[in-house]
Amino acid sequence: MSEQTLEKSGEKTDMTLSIIIVHYKTPSLLRQCIRSIRKHEPSFKYEIIVVDNNSMDETAQMIEEDFPSITMIANKENLGFPKAVNQGIRVSKGRYVLLLNPDITALPGVLENMITYMTKHPDIGMLGPKLQNPNGSLQLSCFDSYPNVRLIIYRRTFLGNFKRPQKQIRKFTLADWDHGSKREVAWILGSTMLARREAIDDVGLMDERFFMYMEDVDWCRRFWNKGWKVLYYPDFHMIHYYARASASSPNVFFAFFNKQTRIHIVSAIKFILKYAKQNESKDKQTKT
Repeated sequence: MSEQTLEKSGEKTDMTLSIIIVHYKTPSLLRQCIRSIRKHEPSFKYEIIVVDNNSMDETAQMIEEDFPSITMIANKENLGFPKAVNQGIRVSKGRYVLLLNPDITALPGVLENMITYMTKHPDIGMLGPKLQNPNGSLQLSCFDSYPNVRLIIYRRTFLGNFKRPQKQIRKFTLADWDHGSKREVAWILGSTMLARREAIDDVGLMDERFFMYMEDVDWCRRFWNKGWKVLYYPDFHMIHYYARASASSPNVFFAFFNKQTRIHIVSAIKFILKYAKQNESKDKQTKT
């Protein structure tokens, strides 16, 4: 399966928001994420759906005992991020869908304010908040262009420490922009994505040809292709307990051959080939 449509989802429901958390072997962070939502829960009706990719830990027991109202989908194998997201979306009922990584902590008012803003701006298909590191510093989470394999290698290895690659990375990540104002962007990180149900019905689900990485880039691109705006809005804040384990590694072997880097590069190649084929198809249609 690749891109899939969602049949009659979210119609005639009083559920405003569905929060989908895809989890893999970080139960303490998952607990923290859920507690932050419950602590700062919105006034409207919402649901939390946890999709566990075969963590083989205490996650299922924790959800059952501590959060019994949460919908839990327990996979018998690690299906990858897009498939797990799609599982959650299919059973969700909200008019809006919020994808959250388990390493995200919600801050006061953020859920309520994001939904209010989306309701007032029906042309926005997807909204991304400002992400902060636990120490309060800015985390770069929105981008004005699509990545290529070279950029991924730069960002994940020591090569990114050299002057020319560093300049390209800063341009790609909008590092020199102050991130203090809202901005339409090419894509936002999949760690926190608020999507309109109507837009998902129009665009389709995440592309399951990606196992991990680039599925967020691809989804945002498809939103734009269907005329839905993707917006970064810094007035809404969340904390992201995130670290790229393979970034800037001084070990040449580890930098190029660790599993995460390999998966990321493979996903980037799939992304590039996907849109190259689409452009080729469009060119053929134009000539006929």
